[in-house]
Amino acid sequence: MNKRSYIITSILLVFGLCIFAGCAAQQEEKYTRENLDNLAEIRIYSTNNNELIKTISDEEQLYQFNQCSIFDGSDIEERQDEWKRGLEGAKEQYFFVAYKYPAARFGVRLLEENTTITFYEDTSIVKMTVAEESIKAFSIPEEYLTFYYELSQEEINFYHSLVE
Repeated sequence: MNKRSYIITSILLVFGLCIFAGCAAQQEEKYTRENLDNLAEIRIYSTNNNELIKTISDEEQLYQFNQCSIFDGSDIEERQDEWKRGLEGAKEQYFFVAYKYPAARFGVRLLEENTTITFYEDTSIVKMTVAEESIKAFSIPEEYLTFYYELSQEEINFYHSLVE
């Protein structure tokens, strides 16, 4: 065999190894940080005494949480006042605090608080507060970091299943 044949064989061998190594790597890791929107952990607290009820770091549950947290913005802005009034006098039940991985690759690797979702008894309306420290570029007043929205019964059941 000549030199050209060795080069072509080597290239094909390396190409084949890359393909098989890529397939094996994908089988081990079901979700990536991108799939999870950098979500690392959820901590569920009771609002009665701020007692930690549960910590969730299972990738499947984190992925489902992300899918449930996606809402279309079609009428969100127009209905903020209505939903806020709907929570007047409602008793807080528990809240979910979502944590994300830090952007820095080196140094302190503590999780950063991203959002807090507060659930209330006997209502499908929830309050979401974005953590100020999750927005690094500039300071935003707290009133612009709080949103209200209504959940479907299916979503409520899902969140309750996470608590249990």
